Amino acid sequence: MAKQVAHEIKNPLTPMKLSVQHLQRTWNDHAPDMDLKMERLTKTIIEQIDTLSNIATEFSNFAKMPKANLEKINIKELIVNTIALFYDSENLEITFESAVDYDAFVFADKEQILRVFNNLIKNANQAIPEDRKGKIMVALKKEKMQCLISVSDNGNGIDEEVLDKIFVPNFTTKTGGMGLGLAMVKNIVETANGRIWFETKAGFGTTFFVSLPCYLEE
Repeated sequence: MAKQVAHEIKNPLTPMKLSVQHLQRTWNDHAPDMDLKMERLTKTIIEQIDTLSNIATEFSNFAKMPKANLEKINIKELIVNTIALFYDSENLEITFESAVDYDAFVFADKEQILRVFNNLIKNANQAIPEDRKGKIMVALKKEKMQCLISVSDNGNGIDEEVLDKIFVPNFTTKTGGMGLGLAMVKNIVETANGRIWFETKAGFGTTFFVSLPCYLEE
């Protein structure tokens, strides 16, 4: 559990670093929409800091991750804000496609769902060889009252001999411990009454799917 918590603490650091770098460039370039960019980036940093603070607070419990604080979440907005942090990543092209023309909502823990997509996008990036132009595509659509989000990469894919171990706690791979974070991701998704699964092809890439119940107004 200590290893899992340590892994989850590291996840927000990448988007936090990217946000600070974006802030610095925005300030130096005196961008015309500087106020809007700074508001968005500082909001993202604060959300990530809150995530770290929550994990640190619960770390003393040792036997469990933070309890889920369920609330209505605009999942489309959350995904857009998350992937925006990776737009300027070196040698990486990341895109978002939505088949939903309006806002889409789920009932879950916002901090934990944020960690899910931070983790999936970071893992996708790490799966891409250094000599290959990275391409990550995140997509959102609705199917039978489910919000279906997919994260696809053009990486190496997952070896057949480890397919059944991807979501097993404490399982690590040569790509940097992907299974460790995914065990926690699976737990978060299932706590929100959702499902997570993947499709992979050696040498061509992997797609992770997250299905969460759409929030229905009473």
